[in-house]
Amino acid sequence: MQYDLRQNNLRQSPSYMKWYPRAVRRATLNTKGLANHIVSHGSIYTRDVVEGLVVKFRDCIVELLSQGVGVKLDGLGTFYPSIEADGSDSPENYNVNDHLTGVHIRFLPEKVKDEQLTSQAFAKMVHLQQRFIIDRHGVPQQPVNDCQDDEE
Repeated sequence: MQYDLRQNNLRQSPSYMKWYPRAVRRATLNTKGLANHIVSHGSIYTRDVVEGLVVKFRDCIVELLSQGVGVKLDGLGTFYPSIEADGSDSPENYNVNDHLTGVHIRFLPEKVKDEQLTSQAFAKMVHLQQRFIIDRHGVPQQPVNDCQDDEE
C-alpha cells in the first residue's frame, strides 16, 4: 500500500505543521470488478454467477441492517446500523423527524484471535511504501523513486 506524506495546515489543530501519512487509494472496484477479481482466483463459478451472489449479498445485508439486525462475516467483521441525531431537552419534546441527522452503516473489524482485522493486525499485513511528499498546496514534491521504503 502506498502513502503520501502530508503536512497538517490547520492552524487551530494541536498537530499544526506535523507530517502524517495518507493512504493512496489506487482504485475502487465496483460489483462487477469484485466479481472479476474473485473469478480470477480460480473460482469454479463464472463472473455472472459471482456478481449475482455479490448483489444478493449486498441487498440482504442492507435489508437486515434496515431492520436493526447486525451482520457478522466471520473472519472479516460486523456491519451494524447506527443513528445520528441532535439531542432534545426532554423526551416529550423529542421528534425523530426533527432531530435525525443520519442513519449510518458502520463496520467493526473482526477481533477473534487468528482472524483479527484490527488496525494493529491489519498494519502487520500491509507493506507500506511512501509515494510522495505533498506540499501545503497539495503539490507532490518528491517522486516515489526518491522516497525511502519504511521497512528499510
